[in-house]
Amino acid sequence: MTSVADAIRAVLLTAAPASKVRIARKVARDWRLGRLGHGPATAMPDSPAQPLLLPANRMPKRGRGGSERGRIAMLHALAHIEYAAIDLAFDMAGRFGSQFPRDFIDDWLGVGADEAMLRSGRVGLPWVGHPVAWVRPVKDA
Repeated sequence: MTSVADAIRAVLLTAAPASKVRIARKVARDWRLGRLGHGPATAMPDSPAQPLLLPANRMPKRGRGGSERGRIAMLHALAHIEYAAIDLAFDMAGRFGSQFPRDFIDDWLGVGADEAMLRSGRVGLPWVGHPVAWVRPVKDA
């Protein structure tokens, strides 16, 4: 039986948006159905290889939101938040799940699956982000 940590690692290492959404949902479903074992920890990547991580000062500014440019920047920010939420939820379960009861993994994989569902309707949007979201989980591990 594959461990949940190995399956989570596969989600974190998947860069293509449509593939990440599909694999994240499959891992959450397989865990819920008892197809993945609650085995020993597997090393999680420090941060995802994709999307391209940029400093916050290089991200588009949202402005007042009334312009087309402002609306595009807002959609960009939402895509970034959803991408980070998928990876951060799966990272929490993978990085710390072996130290806690199964309920911990249930909860974090549920969050990740929910975010993947939200993202599935916007797979065509570009995914870029900045590395701030990954600083704390990596330091805590």
